Amino acid sequence: MAEAITLRAMGLVGQTSKVAARMSMDQVTTTDMDDFEIVERVCSTLSLLGCLFIAVTFLGSKAFHKPINRLVFYASMGNVFTNIATIISRAAITDTTGGLCQFQAFLIQMFMPADAYWTLAMAVNVYLTFYWKFDGEALRRLEKYYIMICYGAPFVPAFVYLWAKTPDKGRMYGNATLWCWVANDWDVIRIYTFYGPVWVVILLTTAIYIRAGREIYNKRKQLRDFSGSQPDPPPIMSDPFQSVKTTEVFVTSEVIESRDYIDLEDLGRPGPTTQYLSRPQAAAHKNNYTVTVSSPQANLQSQPQCNSTETSLPGQGDRKYSILNVPSSAHGPNSDRANLYPTRRLAVMEANSATWSYTKVAVLFFVAMMVTWIPSSANRVYSVVHPGQVSLGLEFASAFVLPLQGFWNALIYATTSLPACKQVWAHIRDRNRMSGGSLKQMTGGQKQQSRKQYVETDSMTELASRPETKGSSR
Repeated sequence: MAEAITLRAMGLVGQTSKVAARMSMDQVTTTDMDDFEIVERVCSTLSLLGCLFIAVTFLGSKAFHKPINRLVFYASMGNVFTNIATIISRAAITDTTGGLCQFQAFLIQMFMPADAYWTLAMAVNVYLTFYWKFDGEALRRLEKYYIMICYGAPFVPAFVYLWAKTPDKGRMYGNATLWCWVANDWDVIRIYTFYGPVWVVILLTTAIYIRAGREIYNKRKQLRDFSGSQPDPPPIMSDPFQSVKTTEVFVTSEVIESRDYIDLEDLGRPGPTTQYLSRPQAAAHKNNYTVTVSSPQANLQSQPQCNSTETSLPGQGDRKYSILNVPSSAHGPNSDRANLYPTRRLAVMEANSATWSYTKVAVLFFVAMMVTWIPSSANRVYSVVHPGQVSLGLEFASAFVLPLQGFWNALIYATTSLPACKQVWAHIRDRNRMSGGSLKQMTGGQKQQSRKQYVETDSMTELASRPETKGSSR
């Protein structure tokens, strides 16, 4: 028994050293190749499920139509083609000059790096929203250019490589160990036209998020340090992933009349005071409030005005009645700060919300890019530094992370759309409850329909819309 355990432990150590050590392609066993295929297809399936989630929710509900989600939706279309290629896995390598191998290599060369380009497009949207105040409509006009760049730029080399070949190296698309792609004999081309541009895009994306993040946290600090003695209003800070113009509405005054009599005007008769007033005056007397609509740049320290209207009542001699509109913010010596404090608290709350939203999305983007591209880039650099050799550990890591692009996009999409996801889930749950309530009513007999007072159930919408007959039995 002890000898068997020792032999098994030695076998595991041998497998571990085999994964860590470098070896030639001839030393890679069929079992290792089968393991590559299993990992690739499982991860591709997860990504396809994520892409399906993005497509169904985006096309089925306008609640998901935020600018960043639109770009994730466009990126997920490329992820679908990438996963078609990765699900094929090594099945096409048996005939590297065949149509299936060339098709698979074309899909990988075109759509796999496009995911990184879409990440840069999302970062550019954040930059334009935060620094140039682009709204959703302005960002939507840029989408056609994003599509042309993100899919047009990788299309050029992907199409050219279909026809590239030399007598010494053969066709450019061929056996790339994990799948058909740029063949191992052309490994330097992989760095120049695939991983090189991807890492330039990653650095640009990271730089944009770092700069925007520093600005967001500086503004948040200013809001936290904003003291009540400062006369200037706090800066308005919005979520850079929403990209929606907002207009703030402040109700600056409202007068509620205290009276000891019943207003006959509510009953269709003129009241004791308004009967002597003209219709416009009576309307002004009844709806005695002021609403101010202003943008975030409006001056918050504008002083409210008090309006007074005098009128004489017939039969009252020289006695006059005054209708006075007194703004609620005008009461007290610190009336100029009365409207500022709620705005300040609102600005701080919006800053905290925007900071948290930005942090979540930026961290997810950073983790997704690093997890996806560091192992695969290290694998390809290893093949350039050590020609004709492979590292099983790096190959397994690449087979795991590269097909998961659609999964990461779905995770980011769900994070930025968490309120919409909750709304859709609540709607589905309510529909299931309503269906259950209808089934109970169909199978519960006639007693439930004859009751005059209905018992509250989960399906309140159906009960509220159900007519009650006059001849119902008690």
